Amino acid sequence: MMRLSTKMLLFNLLGKGLILLLFIVAAPKILQYYALRNTDKQLLSKREQVLDIIREEGMVNFFEDGSGEDGFGSYNILKEEYILLEKISEPFYLDSIYTEDRILDNVAVTYRVSSFMFEFEEEFYLLEIGRSLQTIQDIESIVFRILYFTVFGFLVLTIFLDAAFNKWIMKPLLRLVSEKLSQIKEPQQFSHQPLSTNTAEFRVLDDAIGDMMKRIQKAFNQEREFISHASHELKTPISVLQSKIEVFFAAPDLSESQMQKLMDMQSTVQEMKKVVNSLLLISKVNNAQFVKDETIHVDKLLADIHEEWEIAAEEKKIKLQFHAAGKHVWGPSNVSLFRIMIQNALTNALKYAGESTRIDMRLLQKSGHLEIQISDQGPGIPKEIMEQIQSGTVFLKDAQNDRSGFGLLLMHKIALFLGIQVQLESDNKGTLVSFLLPTNN
Repeated sequence: MMRLSTKMLLFNLLGKGLILLLFIVAAPKILQYYALRNTDKQLLSKREQVLDIIREEGMVNFFEDGSGEDGFGSYNILKEEYILLEKISEPFYLDSIYTEDRILDNVAVTYRVSSFMFEFEEEFYLLEIGRSLQTIQDIESIVFRILYFTVFGFLVLTIFLDAAFNKWIMKPLLRLVSEKLSQIKEPQQFSHQPLSTNTAEFRVLDDAIGDMMKRIQKAFNQEREFISHASHELKTPISVLQSKIEVFFAAPDLSESQMQKLMDMQSTVQEMKKVVNSLLLISKVNNAQFVKDETIHVDKLLADIHEEWEIAAEEKKIKLQFHAAGKHVWGPSNVSLFRIMIQNALTNALKYAGESTRIDMRLLQKSGHLEIQISDQGPGIPKEIMEQIQSGTVFLKDAQNDRSGFGLLLMHKIALFLGIQVQLESDNKGTLVSFLLPTNN
């Protein structure tokens, strides 16, 4: 993909380059044409001067100096101009200008020649006046070199000027993309401060995007308010159901079948309670109802989590290992949310890892960030759930065998709120969850 400013720069360069190329091709011919026309005018002017002298003084200036009875010739010292006057016996019409090469002192010289036949005192004469084209050719060569260097300099200067102009004129658009669009992860992070620009199109685009984001924010807020209220409202009937089930457990005349059904009901209520709590926590995270003013001792927190979950892992015959590369402090953040984020990843690993497998927790120091890795050797996350998690949506209708994906969705939401990047890789050989904590190093 090519940037708009680059396309504009290339278009300007190619357009001007094509025009200049046509100019370079045409300029020599145009210059030569006008140079010859100017030379022809000078030749005709000199011819008239010679004819005026003949009319006023006769042929005495041309034939009494010993140059011969039937002809006269004169070259200037540098052979740049010459005049030939020759008496002819048979009259004919001649009035033309042409270019001709002549050999003078064993050197070929190109002349522009004006030939004219005229009558004087009942005698006919041929008058030739020539002018060397070498001077014109030298001037043309100099002009062409100047022209080529000027065109080349113009193109180079044009590239820099167009690049600077394109950068200046596209700056508001780049700022709109970088500051208002590419850096936001949630609609609430969008800044409605007007874009500083005097370009009408960019102003219209900024206003249109701002209006669209207001509508999106309104829809998101309505959805979050509904989830929050629904979660609060659902907690009460779920608590009532749980209380009634516990009362039924106390009945002395329960059969084994009834006891099993009550246990199933209690398990279902517990799952409903977990879903509602997850929804409520997601709503609070989305609405930024947590403060981030705590410092996290990452290595110590991960060691505590490892110690707490090691027994649960041993019960499932899973070996839980923890490796830390030194001591690390990170913040400001929220310790509770950070712990929930790590525990959700670990819970998912423990839930789906098979017996006699291994789960590894690692804390690594890398360039520009800390990295926490949690890997398991389970069957992996279903493709549908992975796609929904990456797009930020999870639907209960796709849940299979308690794999709703809410834990991973909550993990992603918390990471987004804390400014942590999550990388999730999964296949049939296991799952790797990586948390990238940015640092100032």
